[in-house]
Amino acid sequence: MKFSGVELFLDDQIVCYTRNVRRVVQQPQKHPDNPLIRREYPWDNRHICLYGSIIHDPDRGVFRMWYNSFGEEYFGQQYMSYAESADGIQWTKPMMDVCAWPGYEKTNLLMGLECNLHGPCVIENPNPDDAEHRYLLLFDSYPQHRENAAELGIRGRWCYCATSPDGLHWSPSKGVPAFEGKADSGQCVIWEPNTKMFRAYVRLTAEDAYGQRIRIWRMLESPDFAHWGDPKEVMRMDEQDGAPDTQLQQLAITRYEGVYIGLLSYFQTSQYLETNGIDEGPQINDTQLMFSRDGLRFDRVADRDLFLQHAEGDQWGFRGYRIASSILLHDDNVLIYCDGYVDDPKFGVGMEAGLVTLRRDRFVAMCHDRIRQEALIELVPMTWPDEPLRLNASTTEAGCIRAEIADFGGKSIKGFTKDDAVPVSGDSLDHPLQWKANGKPVGLEALPAEQKGKPIRLRLWSRQGFIYALRAGT
Repeated sequence: MKFSGVELFLDDQIVCYTRNVRRVVQQPQKHPDNPLIRREYPWDNRHICLYGSIIHDPDRGVFRMWYNSFGEEYFGQQYMSYAESADGIQWTKPMMDVCAWPGYEKTNLLMGLECNLHGPCVIENPNPDDAEHRYLLLFDSYPQHRENAAELGIRGRWCYCATSPDGLHWSPSKGVPAFEGKADSGQCVIWEPNTKMFRAYVRLTAEDAYGQRIRIWRMLESPDFAHWGDPKEVMRMDEQDGAPDTQLQQLAITRYEGVYIGLLSYFQTSQYLETNGIDEGPQINDTQLMFSRDGLRFDRVADRDLFLQHAEGDQWGFRGYRIASSILLHDDNVLIYCDGYVDDPKFGVGMEAGLVTLRRDRFVAMCHDRIRQEALIELVPMTWPDEPLRLNASTTEAGCIRAEIADFGGKSIKGFTKDDAVPVSGDSLDHPLQWKANGKPVGLEALPAEQKGKPIRLRLWSRQGFIYALRAGT
Protein backbone atom coordinates (compact mmCIF):
# COMPACT_ATOMS: atom_id res chain seq x y z
CA MET A 1 0.00 0.00 0.00
CA LYS A 2 1.11 3.53 -0.77
CA PHE A 3 0.18 6.51 1.38
CA SER A 4 -2.43 8.57 -0.48
CA GLY A 5 -1.11 11.91 0.75
CA VAL A 6 -3.94 12.68 3.19
CA GLU A 7 -5.51 10.62 5.97
CA LEU A 8 -8.51 11.92 7.95
CA PHE A 9 -8.83 8.91 10.31
CA LEU A 10 -12.53 8.57 9.58
CA ASP A 11 -12.19 4.81 9.38
CA ASP A 12 -9.56 2.16 10.17
CA GLN A 13 -8.48 1.25 6.66
CA ILE A 14 -4.86 2.29 7.23
CA VAL A 15 -4.88 1.73 11.00
CA CYS A 16 -3.66 -1.73 12.00
CA TYR A 17 -3.49 -1.33 15.79
CA THR A 18 -4.55 1.07 18.52
CA ARG A 19 -4.27 1.07 22.29
CA ASN A 20 -6.12 3.45 24.60
CA VAL A 21 -7.61 5.29 21.59
CA ARG A 22 -11.14 6.41 20.80
CA ARG A 23 -12.50 8.30 17.81
CA VAL A 24 -14.52 11.43 18.67
CA VAL A 25 -16.65 13.39 16.20
CA GLN A 26 -15.80 17.08 16.28
CA GLN A 27 -18.62 19.60 16.61
CA PRO A 28 -18.72 22.47 14.12
CA GLN A 29 -18.88 26.00 15.49
CA LYS A 30 -21.94 28.11 14.72
CA HIS A 31 -21.26 31.62 13.49
CA PRO A 32 -22.28 34.14 16.17
CA ASP A 33 -24.30 36.23 13.69
CA ASN A 34 -26.50 33.33 12.48
CA PRO A 35 -28.79 33.41 10.65
CA LEU A 36 -26.80 35.24 7.99
CA ILE A 37 -29.49 35.33 5.29
CA ARG A 38 -32.94 36.44 6.40
CA ARG A 39 -36.40 36.41 4.90
CA GLU A 40 -37.33 39.69 3.21
CA TYR A 41 -39.52 39.31 0.14
CA PRO A 42 -42.83 37.69 -0.85
CA TRP A 43 -40.95 34.90 -2.65
CA ASP A 44 -38.88 33.96 0.42
CA ASN A 45 -41.13 34.95 3.33
CA ARG A 46 -41.91 31.36 4.32
CA HIS A 47 -38.48 29.75 4.04
CA ILE A 48 -34.93 30.44 2.96
CA CYS A 49 -33.94 26.79 2.63
CA LEU A 50 -30.42 25.58 1.95
CA TYR A 51 -31.52 22.87 -0.30
CA GLY A 52 -29.06 24.52 -2.61
CA SER A 53 -25.35 25.03 -3.33
CA ILE A 54 -22.46 27.37 -2.55
CA ILE A 55 -19.43 27.79 -4.83
CA HIS A 56 -16.44 30.08 -4.37
CA ASP A 57 -15.57 31.89 -7.59
CA PRO A 58 -11.85 32.78 -7.41
CA ASP A 59 -11.99 34.82 -10.61
CA ARG A 60 -14.44 37.27 -9.04
CA GLY A 61 -13.39 36.66 -5.45
CA VAL A 62 -16.95 35.96 -4.29
CA PHE A 63 -19.02 33.18 -2.81
CA ARG A 64 -22.10 32.33 -4.88
CA MET A 65 -25.19 30.77 -3.34
CA TRP A 66 -28.18 29.19 -5.06
CA TYR A 67 -30.92 28.35 -2.56
CA ASN A 68 -34.54 27.18 -2.39
CA SER A 69 -36.87 30.01 -1.43
CA PHE A 70 -40.49 29.40 -0.52
CA GLY A 71 -43.34 31.88 -0.70
CA GLU A 72 -46.41 31.81 1.50
CA GLU A 73 -48.03 29.08 -0.60
CA TYR A 74 -45.55 26.30 0.21
CA PHE A 75 -46.46 23.77 -2.50
CA GLY A 76 -47.12 26.35 -5.20
CA GLN A 77 -44.26 28.80 -4.62
CA GLN A 78 -40.90 27.00 -4.66
CA TYR A 79 -38.08 28.83 -6.40
CA MET A 80 -34.33 29.01 -6.91
CA SER A 81 -32.96 32.29 -5.60
CA TYR A 82 -29.46 33.73 -5.58
CA ALA A 83 -27.11 35.48 -3.15
CA GLU A 84 -23.48 36.63 -3.17
CA SER A 85 -20.82 37.40 -0.58
CA ALA A 86 -17.24 38.68 -0.62
CA ASP A 87 -16.34 37.01 2.67
CA GLY A 88 -18.92 34.24 3.11
CA ILE A 89 -20.46 36.11 6.05
CA GLN A 90 -22.10 39.27 4.72
CA TRP A 91 -24.52 38.23 1.96
CA THR A 92 -26.47 40.31 -0.53
CA LYS A 93 -29.39 39.36 -2.76
CA PRO A 94 -28.62 40.99 -6.12
CA MET A 95 -31.76 42.40 -7.71
CA MET A 96 -31.81 41.41 -11.40
CA ASP A 97 -34.28 41.35 -14.26
CA VAL A 98 -34.09 37.55 -14.74
CA CYS A 99 -37.49 36.83 -13.13
CA ALA A 100 -40.06 39.45 -12.23
CA TRP A 101 -42.60 39.24 -9.38
CA PRO A 102 -45.88 41.16 -9.09
CA GLY A 103 -44.86 44.60 -7.88
CA TYR A 104 -41.14 43.89 -8.39
CA GLU A 105 -39.50 44.39 -11.77
CA LYS A 106 -36.23 43.08 -10.35
CA THR A 107 -35.73 40.17 -7.96
CA ASN A 108 -33.04 37.69 -6.96
CA LEU A 109 -35.18 34.88 -8.41
CA LEU A 110 -33.56 32.77 -11.11
CA MET A 111 -35.93 29.90 -11.78
CA GLY A 112 -39.07 28.19 -10.59
CA LEU A 113 -42.01 30.41 -11.49
CA GLU A 114 -42.85 28.12 -14.41
CA CYS A 115 -41.96 24.76 -12.88
CA ASN A 116 -41.95 25.07 -9.06
CA LEU A 117 -38.54 23.51 -8.48
CA HIS A 118 -37.42 21.77 -5.30
CA GLY A 119 -33.96 20.99 -3.92
CA PRO A 120 -31.74 22.64 -6.57
CA CYS A 121 -28.08 21.59 -6.79
CA VAL A 122 -25.63 23.66 -8.83
CA ILE A 123 -22.14 22.50 -9.79
CA GLU A 124 -19.47 23.81 -12.11
CA ASN A 125 -18.95 21.95 -15.37
CA PRO A 126 -15.70 19.93 -15.09
CA ASN A 127 -15.02 20.81 -18.75
CA PRO A 128 -13.59 24.35 -18.54
CA ASP A 129 -13.82 24.81 -22.30
CA ASP A 130 -17.62 24.50 -22.34
CA ALA A 131 -18.36 28.13 -21.54
CA GLU A 132 -21.97 27.92 -22.72
CA HIS A 133 -22.72 25.26 -20.09
CA ARG A 134 -20.36 26.42 -17.33
CA TYR A 135 -22.92 25.69 -14.60
CA LEU A 136 -25.11 22.60 -14.29
CA LEU A 137 -28.34 22.28 -12.29
CA LEU A 138 -30.33 19.29 -11.02
CA PHE A 139 -33.70 19.74 -9.30
CA ASP A 140 -36.96 17.96 -8.46
CA SER A 141 -40.27 19.15 -9.89
CA TYR A 142 -43.93 18.28 -10.43
CA PRO A 143 -45.67 16.85 -13.51
CA GLN A 144 -48.55 19.34 -13.52
CA HIS A 145 -46.18 22.05 -14.77
CA ARG A 146 -45.47 20.17 -18.02
CA GLU A 147 -48.11 20.13 -20.69
CA ASN A 148 -46.46 17.16 -22.44
CA ALA A 149 -45.86 15.08 -19.27
CA ALA A 150 -48.01 12.17 -20.45
CA GLU A 151 -46.33 12.20 -23.86
CA LEU A 152 -42.92 11.99 -22.15
CA GLY A 153 -44.08 9.20 -19.85
CA ILE A 154 -43.83 11.43 -16.77
CA ARG A 155 -46.16 10.33 -14.00
CA GLY A 156 -45.31 11.75 -10.63
CA ARG A 157 -42.28 13.76 -9.62
CA TRP A 158 -39.03 13.62 -11.59
CA CYS A 159 -35.59 15.21 -11.47
CA TYR A 160 -34.68 17.66 -14.23
CA CYS A 161 -31.46 19.22 -15.54
CA ALA A 162 -30.66 22.70 -16.81
CA THR A 163 -27.49 24.57 -17.77
CA SER A 164 -26.22 28.14 -17.64
CA PRO A 165 -23.24 30.14 -18.95
CA ASP A 166 -23.17 32.46 -15.92
CA GLY A 167 -25.17 30.78 -13.13
CA LEU A 168 -27.94 33.34 -13.53
CA HIS A 169 -29.68 32.59 -16.81
CA TRP A 170 -30.80 28.97 -17.00
CA SER A 171 -32.03 26.96 -19.95
CA PRO A 172 -34.50 25.51 -20.57
CA SER A 173 -36.75 27.34 -18.13
CA LYS A 174 -38.40 24.13 -16.93
CA GLY A 175 -35.38 21.90 -17.30
CA VAL A 176 -34.95 18.66 -19.23
CA PRO A 177 -36.28 15.39 -17.76
CA ALA A 178 -33.42 13.40 -16.23
CA PHE A 179 -34.83 10.49 -14.22
CA GLU A 180 -37.98 9.55 -12.35
CA GLY A 181 -38.81 9.27 -8.68
CA LYS A 182 -39.85 11.64 -5.92
CA ALA A 183 -36.73 13.45 -4.68
CA ASP A 184 -38.25 15.98 -2.30
CA SER A 185 -35.02 16.86 -0.51
CA GLY A 186 -31.80 18.60 -1.45
CA GLN A 187 -30.22 17.04 -4.53
CA CYS A 188 -26.47 16.42 -4.49
CA VAL A 189 -24.29 16.06 -7.59
CA ILE A 190 -20.54 15.56 -7.75
CA TRP A 191 -18.04 14.91 -10.52
CA GLU A 192 -15.98 11.75 -10.05
CA PRO A 193 -12.69 12.41 -11.88
CA ASN A 194 -11.47 8.82 -11.74
CA THR A 195 -14.45 7.39 -13.61
CA LYS A 196 -15.28 10.58 -15.54
CA MET A 197 -18.89 10.36 -14.39
CA PHE A 198 -21.39 12.65 -12.72
CA ARG A 199 -22.93 11.13 -9.62
CA ALA A 200 -26.34 12.28 -8.42
CA TYR A 201 -27.29 11.41 -4.85
CA VAL A 202 -31.04 11.85 -4.42
CA ARG A 203 -33.76 10.69 -2.06
CA LEU A 204 -36.57 8.33 -3.01
CA THR A 205 -39.79 7.40 -1.26
CA ALA A 206 -39.95 3.60 -1.34
CA GLU A 207 -41.72 0.70 0.35
CA ASP A 208 -40.01 -1.82 2.61
CA ALA A 209 -40.72 -5.55 2.98
CA TYR A 210 -43.49 -4.83 5.50
CA GLY A 211 -45.33 -2.40 3.24
CA GLN A 212 -44.00 0.57 5.24
CA ARG A 213 -43.40 3.77 3.29
CA ILE A 214 -39.78 4.71 3.92
CA ARG A 215 -37.10 6.98 2.54
CA ILE A 216 -33.94 5.64 0.93
CA TRP A 217 -30.99 7.33 -0.71
CA ARG A 218 -29.98 6.37 -4.24
CA MET A 219 -27.13 7.22 -6.58
CA LEU A 220 -27.30 7.51 -10.36
CA GLU A 221 -24.40 8.11 -12.76
CA SER A 222 -24.14 9.99 -16.03
CA PRO A 223 -21.23 10.62 -18.43
CA ASP A 224 -22.76 13.82 -19.80
CA PHE A 225 -25.27 15.19 -17.23
CA ALA A 226 -28.06 14.22 -19.61
CA HIS A 227 -28.29 10.43 -19.79
CA TRP A 228 -28.55 8.76 -16.41
CA GLY A 229 -28.08 5.09 -15.60
CA ASP A 230 -30.01 2.83 -13.25
CA PRO A 231 -30.17 3.81 -9.58
CA LYS A 232 -28.10 2.13 -6.87
CA GLU A 233 -29.24 2.20 -3.26
CA VAL A 234 -26.70 4.01 -1.09
CA MET A 235 -28.38 3.74 2.31
CA ARG A 236 -31.49 3.61 4.42
CA MET A 237 -32.01 3.84 8.16
CA ASP A 238 -31.75 0.50 9.97
CA GLU A 239 -32.97 -1.14 13.16
CA GLN A 240 -30.11 0.34 15.16
CA ASP A 241 -31.36 3.78 14.11
CA GLY A 242 -34.88 2.85 15.18
CA ALA A 243 -36.30 2.39 11.70
CA PRO A 244 -39.07 2.70 10.62
CA ASP A 245 -39.68 5.19 13.43
CA THR A 246 -36.56 7.03 12.29
CA GLN A 247 -36.40 8.30 8.72
CA LEU A 248 -33.89 9.96 6.42
CA GLN A 249 -34.23 13.63 5.67
CA GLN A 250 -31.12 14.49 3.67
CA LEU A 251 -27.70 13.26 2.59
CA ALA A 252 -25.22 15.95 1.52
CA ILE A 253 -22.02 14.49 0.03
CA THR A 254 -18.69 16.14 -0.78
CA ARG A 255 -15.67 14.71 -2.54
CA TYR A 256 -12.97 15.84 -0.13
CA GLU A 257 -9.28 15.07 -0.73
CA GLY A 258 -10.13 11.99 -2.79
CA VAL A 259 -12.65 10.50 -0.35
CA TYR A 260 -16.31 11.18 0.36
CA ILE A 261 -17.71 13.04 3.37
CA GLY A 262 -21.44 12.61 3.94
CA LEU A 263 -23.70 14.60 6.26
CA LEU A 264 -26.81 12.58 7.05
CA SER A 265 -29.82 14.27 8.64
CA TYR A 266 -32.69 12.24 10.04
CA PHE A 267 -35.74 12.65 12.25
CA GLN A 268 -37.84 10.63 14.68
CA THR A 269 -41.35 9.59 13.70
CA SER A 270 -44.22 7.51 14.99
CA GLN A 271 -44.62 4.77 12.36
CA TYR A 272 -44.21 7.49 9.75
CA LEU A 273 -46.40 7.03 6.66
CA GLU A 274 -46.01 9.58 3.89
CA THR A 275 -49.50 9.01 2.52
CA ASN A 276 -51.71 9.03 5.60
CA GLY A 277 -49.26 9.28 8.48
CA ILE A 278 -49.67 10.49 12.01
CA ASP A 279 -48.39 13.99 12.74
CA GLU A 280 -47.36 14.13 16.37
CA GLY A 281 -45.43 17.38 16.26
CA PRO A 282 -42.77 19.25 14.28
CA GLN A 283 -40.03 17.40 12.46
CA ILE A 284 -36.67 17.79 14.25
CA ASN A 285 -33.51 16.90 12.32
CA ASP A 286 -30.16 15.86 13.74
CA THR A 287 -27.06 15.17 11.65
CA GLN A 288 -24.51 12.35 11.66
CA LEU A 289 -21.16 12.10 9.90
CA MET A 290 -20.71 9.49 7.16
CA PHE A 291 -17.65 8.41 5.21
CA SER A 292 -16.84 6.49 2.04
CA ARG A 293 -13.69 5.78 0.07
CA ASP A 294 -15.52 4.96 -3.17
CA GLY A 295 -18.72 7.01 -3.01
CA LEU A 296 -20.86 3.87 -3.01
CA ARG A 297 -20.49 2.24 0.39
CA PHE A 298 -20.96 4.72 3.22
CA ASP A 299 -20.43 4.02 6.91
CA ARG A 300 -21.41 6.05 9.92
CA VAL A 301 -18.46 7.49 11.85
CA ALA A 302 -17.62 7.00 15.54
CA ASP A 303 -20.57 4.78 16.48
CA ARG A 304 -23.08 7.19 14.93
CA ASP A 305 -22.30 10.07 17.28
CA LEU A 306 -24.02 13.33 16.37
CA PHE A 307 -22.12 15.82 14.24
CA LEU A 308 -24.68 18.63 14.30
CA GLN A 309 -27.51 18.56 16.83
CA HIS A 310 -30.63 20.71 16.81
CA ALA A 311 -30.43 23.85 18.94
CA GLU A 312 -32.10 24.20 22.30
CA GLY A 313 -34.92 26.56 23.21
CA ASP A 314 -35.80 29.14 20.59
CA GLN A 315 -32.31 29.52 19.08
CA TRP A 316 -31.70 29.39 15.33
CA GLY A 317 -31.93 25.72 14.38
CA PHE A 318 -34.30 24.61 17.13
CA ARG A 319 -35.74 22.04 14.68
CA GLY A 320 -32.35 21.07 13.29
CA TYR A 321 -30.66 21.94 10.02
CA ARG A 322 -30.79 21.32 6.28
CA ILE A 323 -27.35 21.44 4.71
CA ALA A 324 -26.17 22.73 1.33
CA SER A 325 -25.35 20.08 -1.28
CA SER A 326 -21.64 20.16 -0.42
CA ILE A 327 -19.21 21.65 2.06
CA LEU A 328 -16.38 24.03 1.11
CA LEU A 329 -12.72 24.08 2.12
CA HIS A 330 -11.59 27.70 2.09
CA ASP A 331 -8.60 29.34 3.82
CA ASP A 332 -8.02 26.33 6.08
CA ASN A 333 -11.64 26.26 7.21
CA VAL A 334 -14.42 23.84 6.35
CA LEU A 335 -17.52 25.93 5.62
CA ILE A 336 -20.86 24.21 6.12
CA TYR A 337 -23.79 26.36 5.05
CA CYS A 338 -27.16 25.26 6.35
CA ASP A 339 -30.58 26.57 7.26
CA GLY A 340 -32.38 26.42 10.56
CA TYR A 341 -35.77 27.36 11.88
CA VAL A 342 -36.15 30.71 13.60
CA ASP A 343 -39.18 32.55 14.96
CA ASP A 344 -39.23 35.96 13.30
CA PRO A 345 -41.61 38.65 14.64
CA LYS A 346 -42.60 39.65 11.10
CA PHE A 347 -42.73 36.32 9.24
CA GLY A 348 -43.27 33.82 12.04
CA VAL A 349 -41.54 30.42 12.25
CA GLY A 350 -39.53 29.54 9.17
CA MET A 351 -36.09 28.63 7.87
CA GLU A 352 -33.22 31.08 7.41
CA ALA A 353 -29.64 30.38 6.33
CA GLY A 354 -26.42 30.44 8.31
CA LEU A 355 -22.95 28.96 8.69
CA VAL A 356 -21.15 26.43 10.87
CA THR A 357 -17.41 25.77 10.53
CA LEU A 358 -14.58 23.38 11.34
CA ARG A 359 -10.86 23.89 11.01
CA ARG A 360 -9.38 22.12 8.02
CA ASP A 361 -9.55 18.28 8.15
CA ARG A 362 -10.86 18.22 11.72
CA PHE A 363 -13.88 15.96 11.34
CA VAL A 364 -12.80 13.52 14.07
CA ALA A 365 -10.15 13.36 16.76
CA MET A 366 -8.19 10.23 17.59
CA CYS A 367 -7.58 10.74 21.29
CA HIS A 368 -6.90 8.91 24.54
CA ASP A 369 -9.57 6.84 26.21
CA ARG A 370 -7.83 6.99 29.62
CA ILE A 371 -6.22 10.37 30.12
CA ARG A 372 -3.34 9.23 32.36
CA GLN A 373 -2.11 6.57 29.96
CA GLU A 374 -0.21 6.97 26.71
CA ALA A 375 -2.18 6.23 23.54
CA LEU A 376 -0.82 4.45 20.48
CA ILE A 377 -1.93 4.55 16.83
CA GLU A 378 -0.02 2.27 14.48
CA LEU A 379 -0.61 2.49 10.74
CA VAL A 380 -0.40 -0.45 8.34
CA PRO A 381 2.93 -0.93 6.56
CA MET A 382 3.03 1.48 3.63
CA THR A 383 5.45 3.08 1.23
CA TRP A 384 5.70 6.81 1.79
CA PRO A 385 6.57 9.70 -0.51
CA ASP A 386 9.94 11.28 0.13
CA GLU A 387 8.18 14.39 1.42
CA PRO A 388 7.69 16.02 4.82
CA LEU A 389 4.94 14.57 7.02
CA ARG A 390 2.62 17.06 8.72
CA LEU A 391 0.31 16.20 11.59
CA ASN A 392 -2.92 18.11 12.20
CA ALA A 393 -3.14 17.83 15.97
CA SER A 394 -3.51 19.56 19.30
CA THR A 395 -2.39 18.67 22.80
CA THR A 396 -3.05 19.79 26.32
CA GLU A 397 -0.43 22.01 27.92
CA ALA A 398 1.16 18.93 29.49
CA GLY A 399 0.70 16.69 26.46
CA CYS A 400 2.84 15.73 23.48
CA ILE A 401 2.86 13.40 20.47
CA ARG A 402 5.92 11.51 19.24
CA ALA A 403 6.31 9.62 15.98
CA GLU A 404 8.18 6.36 15.45
CA ILE A 405 9.14 4.42 12.31
CA ALA A 406 9.41 0.62 12.31
CA ASP A 407 10.14 -1.91 9.59
CA PHE A 408 7.56 -4.39 8.28
CA GLY A 409 8.44 -6.80 11.08
CA GLY A 410 7.75 -4.15 13.70
CA LYS A 411 11.34 -3.42 14.73
CA SER A 412 12.01 0.25 15.39
CA ILE A 413 14.46 1.81 12.95
CA LYS A 414 17.56 3.28 14.54
CA GLY A 415 17.36 7.05 14.69
CA PHE A 416 13.57 7.00 14.18
CA THR A 417 12.36 5.63 17.52
CA LYS A 418 9.93 7.56 19.68
CA ASP A 419 12.86 8.57 21.89
CA ASP A 420 14.52 10.15 18.83
CA ALA A 421 11.33 12.04 17.89
CA VAL A 422 10.95 15.81 18.08
CA PRO A 423 7.90 16.08 20.37
CA VAL A 424 4.75 17.67 18.93
CA SER A 425 2.83 19.92 21.30
CA GLY A 426 0.32 22.75 21.08
CA ASP A 427 -2.31 23.31 18.40
CA SER A 428 -1.46 23.40 14.70
CA LEU A 429 -2.86 22.24 11.39
CA ASP A 430 0.68 21.41 10.23
CA HIS A 431 2.98 20.07 12.92
CA PRO A 432 6.10 18.64 11.22
CA LEU A 433 6.86 15.01 12.12
CA GLN A 434 10.61 14.93 12.70
CA TRP A 435 13.41 13.13 14.49
CA LYS A 436 16.70 14.36 15.93
CA ALA A 437 19.89 13.52 14.03
CA ASN A 438 23.18 15.11 15.10
CA GLY A 439 21.24 17.84 16.84
CA LYS A 440 19.16 18.71 13.77
CA PRO A 441 15.53 17.79 12.94
CA VAL A 442 15.13 15.43 9.99
CA GLY A 443 12.21 13.77 8.22
CA LEU A 444 11.65 10.64 6.16
CA GLU A 445 14.28 11.76 3.67
CA ALA A 446 16.89 10.72 6.25
CA LEU A 447 15.76 7.09 6.41
CA PRO A 448 18.52 4.54 5.80
CA ALA A 449 18.90 3.68 2.12
CA GLU A 450 17.88 0.07 2.71
CA GLN A 451 14.47 1.21 4.02
CA LYS A 452 13.59 3.66 1.27
CA GLY A 453 10.84 2.46 -1.03
CA LYS A 454 9.94 -0.38 1.32
CA PRO A 455 6.77 -0.70 3.42
CA ILE A 456 7.35 0.80 6.86
CA ARG A 457 5.15 1.34 9.89
CA LEU A 458 4.37 4.76 11.35
CA ARG A 459 3.49 4.79 15.04
CA LEU A 460 2.06 7.81 16.83
CA TRP A 461 2.55 7.83 20.59
CA SER A 462 0.27 10.37 22.24
CA ARG A 463 -0.05 11.78 25.73
CA GLN A 464 -3.15 13.95 26.06
CA GLY A 465 -3.10 14.58 22.34
CA PHE A 466 -5.83 14.91 19.72
CA ILE A 467 -4.89 13.70 16.24
CA TYR A 468 -7.12 14.88 13.39
CA ALA A 469 -5.27 14.22 10.15
CA LEU A 470 -1.94 13.36 8.54
CA ARG A 471 -0.59 14.88 5.33
CA ALA A 472 2.49 14.40 3.20
CA GLY A 473 4.00 17.25 1.22
CA THR A 474 4.77 20.89 1.70
